[in-house]
Amino acid sequence: MSIDRNEAEKEGKPKNKAKKIILLSSLSAVILIALAVVGMHFTSQPSFCASCHEMQSQVTAWSTGPHKDVTCLSCHASPGTVGYVTAKINGLNQVYEHVTNQIPDQIEAHVDPAACIACHSGNNSAFPKAKNINLTSGELAPKMNHAPILQSNISCVTCHKNVGHGQPNEAAKQS
Repeated sequence: MSIDRNEAEKEGKPKNKAKKIILLSSLSAVILIALAVVGMHFTSQPSFCASCHEMQSQVTAWSTGPHKDVTCLSCHASPGTVGYVTAKINGLNQVYEHVTNQIPDQIEAHVDPAACIACHSGNNSAFPKAKNINLTSGELAPKMNHAPILQSNISCVTCHKNVGHGQPNEAAKQS
C-alpha cells in the first residue's frame, strides 16, 4: 500500500506549524526580555530621573555631592534583585504622576538603610573608598562609632538626610 504524497505532507503540517509557533514565541520572549532589561537600565540612569522637571534640582544637587558616582537606585532601592524590581515597579507610579501632571507638593524619597549599609560596611568593592561604619579608627572610619546606632535600628537618614543631595534648592540656584 502506498501513501499518497499529499497525505504525507498533510500529516507533517501540524508538526511544522507547532515548531513555528514555538520558535516565534521563544523569539518574542527573548526580544521582550531584552527590551525590558535595556529599558530598566536606561530608566535607572540619573539622566532619566532628571528628564522630569520636578527632579531636576535633586539631580543637580546629587551631581555635585559626595554620592555623585552612585546611581539613583543604589540608594533609592533595597539591595538585591527584588529591591531593584520593586523600585522599578513603584517608579511606574512616579511616571504616571508626571505624565498626568499629578505631582505631589512634597516629594518624599525612600532610602532603605540596607542600601547605605551595603556600601558603607566594607562589602562593596565598587566603592572601596566609602566610609566603613564597622571601623572605629583609620582613614575610612566614620567620625563617630556607628555600632550603637546600627544596634538600635536608627535610620541612616535620621542623621544623614542631605548627604545624597545636599540642599536641592541651594544646588539649583548655584548651577
